[in-house]
Amino acid sequence: MSKRTLFALSLLLFYGSMYVSASPGISFSLNSIKTNSDIIAGLPLPAGADLALEIPLGSMTSLTLRGAAGYESRMILRDTTTSVPIAEPATIDGTNRFYWTNALAEIGLRQYLIRDDDAAAWLFGLVRGRYESNATSFPTTLFTDAQNIESVSGTAGIAFDSSRWREINRKTGTYAELSVEYSPQFASFTSTPTNYGRANLTAEAFIPLSAECNTLRNPSLIAPYLVLYGAGDYAAGSAIPQEVLTSFGGLVGTEGIGDMVRGAQSWGYESPAKAYASAELRVAGPSLFKNLVVYPVGYIFADAAGYAGLYGSPNGSSLADNSGVFASTGAGVSLSVLNFLWLGAYAGWRWPIHDPLAPIYYSSPQGFFWNFTFVAHY
Repeated sequence: MSKRTLFALSLLLFYGSMYVSASPGISFSLNSIKTNSDIIAGLPLPAGADLALEIPLGSMTSLTLRGAAGYESRMILRDTTTSVPIAEPATIDGTNRFYWTNALAEIGLRQYLIRDDDAAAWLFGLVRGRYESNATSFPTTLFTDAQNIESVSGTAGIAFDSSRWREINRKTGTYAELSVEYSPQFASFTSTPTNYGRANLTAEAFIPLSAECNTLRNPSLIAPYLVLYGAGDYAAGSAIPQEVLTSFGGLVGTEGIGDMVRGAQSWGYESPAKAYASAELRVAGPSLFKNLVVYPVGYIFADAAGYAGLYGSPNGSSLADNSGVFASTGAGVSLSVLNFLWLGAYAGWRWPIHDPLAPIYYSSPQGFFWNFTFVAHY
């Protein structure tokens, strides 16, 4: 499949998702919009989407389907000869920084243990197929997926969700999931197969800080609430893909610690053991329109992450030399559109608490940063 074909498919998925209307009983969700800021430098163009369907097979059992495709950009921040960490290249070079053509297909079953208007808990099992075209000139001695990947994995776990938009500008409740994923060597279809397993725990809580109106029609004018988020991921195996080392697993998954800690180096910190924690105080205002959910929101945040054992131990045999902790704090403002797009910007300060990669990734390990936002951070 050519990159142009997948790029066209990505755009089709994105624009098509805007018109999908699920049949009665079928639940449709748009997990995320994939963007690419390197096609036109600095402008995050829509370059794919992640879509999901849940089809009931009974009152407590569902079939789940998921499809995703994207034409994004990605990095492998290691020297091609020595595998030591390097700074981010300034532009796409086709080796350390490249266009990332990717696709995902998934089918699974969901067995509910609790299912009502206030909360749901369920067991899940799924089979996930993944295709990626990466850096065709990067050696595969360290990361088996450096050039490409075509593999299948199985995931199973349990989840609980009581989070709801009780008001149009405030969410309350909790979400948590525990999962394990396994991809054996025989389930890989390239000349450099993968072989890994990983476990993931993700939890999130939305805590109101003022009295709720408890209605979508009559929300609070000012709605402050606290969001607590945490994730932990551990992978093991003889051939762990770089994409696994730089992301969190689970039902949908998230980016890695370098992307989750605002102001940190994205696509860095290739570690099999990592954790992330964050607190965000959001203060949402009233909707600007009567029949359209568009409202301003301001927030302050604190992000922190830790990693243990960089893959390949590039800084020596000592675990301390290949492990670290770093954090950031800051504030931002956004205009929330339909509680999906968060158009705005944030700024903050990066804190390299104990991070051996900080002098490599940043010209100034501790310092100011800012960026635009297009979706809520989590």
